[in-house]
Amino acid sequence: MTFWPTDADPGHLEQALARLSPRWTTWTLLTLQRHDHLRISELGHALPWISGTSLSQQMPRLQHHGLVDRTGRGQYQLTDAARQLGPVYEALTSWARAHFPTDRPTAEAERIETALARLRPRDTTTVLHFLAQRPRASFTELQQPIGRPGSAYARLQRMQADALLARTGHGRYELTETGAAVGPVYEALNTWSPGPTTAPAPAHITAPVVQETVSARATAALRRTTTAVQGLFSHAPASESAIPAAWTAASRPLHTR
Repeated sequence: MTFWPTDADPGHLEQALARLSPRWTTWTLLTLQRHDHLRISELGHALPWISGTSLSQQMPRLQHHGLVDRTGRGQYQLTDAARQLGPVYEALTSWARAHFPTDRPTAEAERIETALARLRPRDTTTVLHFLAQRPRASFTELQQPIGRPGSAYARLQRMQADALLARTGHGRYELTETGAAVGPVYEALNTWSPGPTTAPAPAHITAPVVQETVSARATAALRRTTTAVQGLFSHAPASESAIPAAWTAASRPLHTR
């Protein structure tokens, strides 16, 4: 298996990851896939662990990144680009299942977002690409692709914590089995990767993202919910434990005009 897509640019892949990896993006896209189109209030009912403020900030960002459209009736729906994310999500799910197993019941959307969180930090893709071209590299050698000496050490430390890199006894860095196995994810991203957005971002997108404080009840619920459905996946996802009845009722789309 080829680790790195031969025609892939690390910078372009990092831009694709930046569009898909912000918290709750996968949950929102899979929920829209399930219900076809929803108002923002209906999304809030379907995803009760996400605050209204966070949703209000997120939807313009998803529009700007070409993942959702807003209809004249104030409803949101997936764009064609978002509907083609199935292979990317499948690759992320397979990578996460193989290398980050968990005994806890975990929804597909949460598994995907956790995998994306390991790949999204700036320069992660660039470093993986650099090490894909050579078996080992020193800290000094890795500073060059990172381009910011002051942040290189923290970047490599984070990648070690995320099980993507290992540091040998000679002070050199190499890919772990997990880091080397991410190739299919990049292959899928490179095939999907929509073109760069040309429209300027609305000013309110740049506002600081509200940090989500998820209660224990909400955390347990989102781990058990079956938000991932067929459509964005070409095969049916593995079954997950059912969400409690009260939360299931809240997740059904409202019938409004």
